[in-house]
Amino acid sequence: MRRLHPLTGVIRALQYGVNALSIPFFLLLVGSSGAEALLGMDFGSSVIDLLFVVAPLFGLLGVGYGVASYLRFEYELTADTFDFAAGVVGRTEREIPLRRIQNVDISQSLWHRVLGVAVVRIETAGGGGTEAELSVVSLEEANRLQREIRERRDSSRRATEAEPAATETDEGPISESGPMESPTTDRTTGTGGSDLLEPLFAITPVELAVLSLTRFRPGAIVLVIIGIPVLPELAGEFMLAAADPFGGPETLDLLEATPDELLVLGLVSLPLVLVSSYLVSGVLSALGFYGFQLARSGTDLVYERGLVQRYSGSIPTDKIQTVTLRESLAMRLLGYAALDVETAGYAAQRAEQGNQSAIPVAERSRVVELARELGEFTDPDFERPPKRARRRYAVRFGLVVVGILAIAYVASTVIAGFTLWYLPAVLFLLVPPAAHLKWANRGYHVGDHTVVVRTGFWRRRTQVVPYYRLQTVIRQASVFQRRLSLASLVVDTASSSTLVSATPTAFDIDASTASSLQRTLRDRLDLELHGRKRREN
Repeated sequence: MRRLHPLTGVIRALQYGVNALSIPFFLLLVGSSGAEALLGMDFGSSVIDLLFVVAPLFGLLGVGYGVASYLRFEYELTADTFDFAAGVVGRTEREIPLRRIQNVDISQSLWHRVLGVAVVRIETAGGGGTEAELSVVSLEEANRLQREIRERRDSSRRATEAEPAATETDEGPISESGPMESPTTDRTTGTGGSDLLEPLFAITPVELAVLSLTRFRPGAIVLVIIGIPVLPELAGEFMLAAADPFGGPETLDLLEATPDELLVLGLVSLPLVLVSSYLVSGVLSALGFYGFQLARSGTDLVYERGLVQRYSGSIPTDKIQTVTLRESLAMRLLGYAALDVETAGYAAQRAEQGNQSAIPVAERSRVVELARELGEFTDPDFERPPKRARRRYAVRFGLVVVGILAIAYVASTVIAGFTLWYLPAVLFLLVPPAAHLKWANRGYHVGDHTVVVRTGFWRRRTQVVPYYRLQTVIRQASVFQRRLSLASLVVDTASSSTLVSATPTAFDIDASTASSLQRTLRDRLDLELHGRKRREN
């Protein structure tokens, strides 16, 4: 059994020591204050004297527990399992079969890279959380675990697949030089094996610049909002100067400004915040995907990325459920696209990575070419929803504007000096084009081996699902959809729907067409499964 890097013992000793040291401070100081108020007694300096005695004892206990947790954590990679044991008071021992391991991810923060260590996370198919986390091990050990787990898992799968064939042909037991070996198997014990990888994609400086310009991270808005109080004078002066030509306030004193001036300030500040967030997002994207490389190793896709924080992981191609061609409006204007793949059973708390970037950005033709190498990807002509769906979108957007106007009018009757309640009415001009663009960018296609759905204008997603990956096909219709004889068809797979990865859905198609497609997809699934069984036999 192996232990984690010795640095882990130091980190845990300090962490648990500081946490334990804070306990007597809280109990004695807060408790004595409450006791003095309740009993009317003055403990004076006795509490401080007691604190200097008790606090070091708690600190030593915390340090001891941290060291013990390091010493009690052990792991071992066997021929067919990954075993680990942890726990000081309560002991946990687990064996993870290698055939269930889906991803072995390596991450390094800036300090990890300086110290030459890394965090290894092991994910399994169907796992509700990270099955095993090694924090931290040396970078060489992390690479060894990632490589050997992948190789042993693939060898085990090949041996399992070869057993029926060996039995039918009466060839006897499989020899060590038979299916257990592969041209991609690395028999060395060092950090070699990189020469066995088949390079597929490496991001160029131009593509990295395009990624920074076309990829927007919503989390950047939070960073900008947090940063405004850090630089209040600079941010305040900039917003006041931008709002001044439109009748904004002279100062940021909310009590002196009129409601109309505050409204102007808010309307002007919103684009400034969005532009600032866009710039911050570009920097984060460049740092996160710097040096992105994608390669093939056996049946896995292996990637590395990151400048400040370095990430390395694998995407098992036999677990890919959905292939998604992602195109933002800026990407489409520049002729670029991105490719995401969704795998089954990724940890729920790391669902964002369940939707992994196979290609963060590249020319669209190049992305489509790689997508076809990964599976049965098609880029077809789509069947659009009926035109009455476009009318539904227009009514929906119009009601949103009416609601905003109603809220603004009520506010004008309550807030003295607020007279610009009618300004949101200009949004009615945007309703027709918005409804048309929403309708025009939705569609579906039923192919020979895949079903393809598309949706989104600002961030268009074209999702390709092979029939044999289907789990359920759900026809659903709201009250408003039923009034127009519309329905949505949900094509569910084993990959989880998250905030960043929606379940493939054909929205607002004709209700009778949805029922027919539901039956067709079920029949295609049965035919595909029977065909695959015949090919395997």
